Amino acid sequence: MALESSSSGSTRSAAWVGPTPPGNRIIALDVLRGFALLGILVVNIMNFGGVGSLGQEWTGFADKAVQGFIRFFASGKFFSMFAMLFGIGFAMQIARLEEKTGHYLWPYGRRLLVLFLFGVAHLVLDPAEVLSVYAICGAFLLLFRRVSLMALLLWALLLMPLPHLHTAIVSTLAITDTSSQVLEDAEQTEQQTSPQVEEANEDTDSANSWDPYAGERAVRVHSEGDLSEVLAYGLQRLVSRFTSLWVNYLWMSVPLPLMLVGLFIGRRKILERIHDELPLLRKTFWLGLGFGIAGTWFGEVLFGWAAMTGWDPWLGFAGSLLWVLAGWSMALGYGAGIVLLIQRDFWKKCLTPLQAVGRLALTNFLLQTLICTTLFYAYGLGLYGQFGPPAAALLAIAIYLFQVALSLLWTRRFRFGPAEWLWRSITYGRLQPMRIT
Repeated sequence: MALESSSSGSTRSAAWVGPTPPGNRIIALDVLRGFALLGILVVNIMNFGGVGSLGQEWTGFADKAVQGFIRFFASGKFFSMFAMLFGIGFAMQIARLEEKTGHYLWPYGRRLLVLFLFGVAHLVLDPAEVLSVYAICGAFLLLFRRVSLMALLLWALLLMPLPHLHTAIVSTLAITDTSSQVLEDAEQTEQQTSPQVEEANEDTDSANSWDPYAGERAVRVHSEGDLSEVLAYGLQRLVSRFTSLWVNYLWMSVPLPLMLVGLFIGRRKILERIHDELPLLRKTFWLGLGFGIAGTWFGEVLFGWAAMTGWDPWLGFAGSLLWVLAGWSMALGYGAGIVLLIQRDFWKKCLTPLQAVGRLALTNFLLQTLICTTLFYAYGLGLYGQFGPPAAALLAIAIYLFQVALSLLWTRRFRFGPAEWLWRSITYGRLQPMRIT
């Protein structure tokens, strides 16, 4: 494939644009991807494993401590980091394509299309699938390609509250509507609930896209269903995901602002000139963790107040807003801390194995789903609901260590993981060489 002219009309020599050679990759970026995959697995394994979904009450000190630690320091934080890394990668890919050929729409569009198809397939097994959402958001990132750095941050802050504002407004309208019909509801309290209402409630529960692992049907399918039932349920969710415009809007509005922050970082080239940015990285580390911890704590307090009032929508909105901002802040703090650590010889030696995991980020992400569904779902080992929080967290670490070892062995012989090889081969229009010569 050769691209010869730029969008401005200037002619450039035909050049083959392929994947970044391993020797030219940015170590910090791959290490961050590898680190983020660990946090994502620790959070996701609780959902895949149905921790507490079968009615068990994990009331021991270790259970509560692990649950609280994961919620406070991991939930939402590593998702935020991964979305930011996507934005950083977008900035680098577009800059590289423009430098080589002057064109970026066609190869980048094919890259997003393949990622979207990976996501569609992944959604069948993972109800909370995000790859397809990333692909859609990646297309919207093109609208911000020429926006100034300050405007990127402003857009991120403007877009961030939208899904939480939507939830608060809908909840307020629902409360108002319920209050206006108190008399009518009271007159019907002696009547039996009709089968049609029960069926509607079950359908609504199963279609809850904000907590896709919850609901009686989801728990039953994952804990008792065979492979055909799991696939049928996944296909139903697939149709629901892409035929409900408001669900698509809400899902997209969560990672897109984070990607804009990543686009800001990528265009500033912070990871490409780390030594010049060390003062900024140190400030980001301390301020990010400081505000992240404080904001998460105050967000939880607001959630508690909202629950005590019967769930006041606007207290919940304030808590959600603060909790999300704290998650962004903590993700930036984590990222800055990892980058600072790998500037020291000892920590660089310790963290370098994560680079191999990050180089195979897509393969390892999909592999985590395959391992977890095989372990927990009924068509595999059927361990759904059998693990408490501490055991599930230890299992996540064991799976991740296995992925580190596997990734190190793989990258000694091959340039890409299987998923990355397919992704790049389709993106660049030719089969990529797999083996390292």
